[in-house]
Amino acid sequence: MTATRKKIAIAIAGGVLVVVGIVGVINLARITVIAVAGLLAAGLLIFFVFKVWAKRKTKTIFGFYVAANDVLSDSDGSRYHFEVADVIKNGEKVVRSMPDAPPLTRFALGSLYYSTGNHSAAVEHLALAAEEEVLKESPHVLPSRALRRYVKRLRKIERRPRIYRKINAAMLSLEEMHRERGARLLAVSQQQLKRMVENQMSEPTNTPRRDLPISSVRSLKSITAPPTISEVLNDVYQEEPTA
Repeated sequence: MTATRKKIAIAIAGGVLVVVGIVGVINLARITVIAVAGLLAAGLLIFFVFKVWAKRKTKTIFGFYVAANDVLSDSDGSRYHFEVADVIKNGEKVVRSMPDAPPLTRFALGSLYYSTGNHSAAVEHLALAAEEEVLKESPHVLPSRALRRYVKRLRKIERRPRIYRKINAAMLSLEEMHRERGARLLAVSQQQLKRMVENQMSEPTNTPRRDLPISSVRSLKSITAPPTISEVLNDVYQEEPTA
């Protein structure tokens, strides 16, 4: 092979390598672009789903206000027990979803428990409502993200009273109940709970069996223990020779 042919062959091989490299870079860049686009799309989808989920959870709180106000404002008592139980269940979900639930939520849930006669749960939530109402004015409270979303939604509802007329009316009614009845409901529930505890303590816990009467005159020292197995065997072996 002459020198000219060698140069031509080397040039052709170099050209082929350059073309292959360019094609590989293009394919790699295309794959990288697709991967980056896929990651961005997945991230946006997750963010959108989380935002919708958080917004729905916030809406649940205001839906609970409307349902609770309907039950508490029903003076005729025409509600079924399962209807009240469903509203209480929704309120419990709201309280568990927020580490710093609003005082109005606690008051509404405590009032619902009071209406069903569950004074233990009523005292728990009504007391927390009073405590959180005081902490609401404290500058040292660090709100959670859920509470920040709630307040943001609350301010939006307050700015548009015509659009959110039903929610505003329910909240105003619950706030009025809180101011006028909150302390009284808590005091009554505490008294009822105290009476229940006193009644349980006054009732006898253990009733004696009729076939085994227990005498209060006998002391622990007067009760003799039964003979041991060794004593019984000694008595038996001592009686056999005499027989």
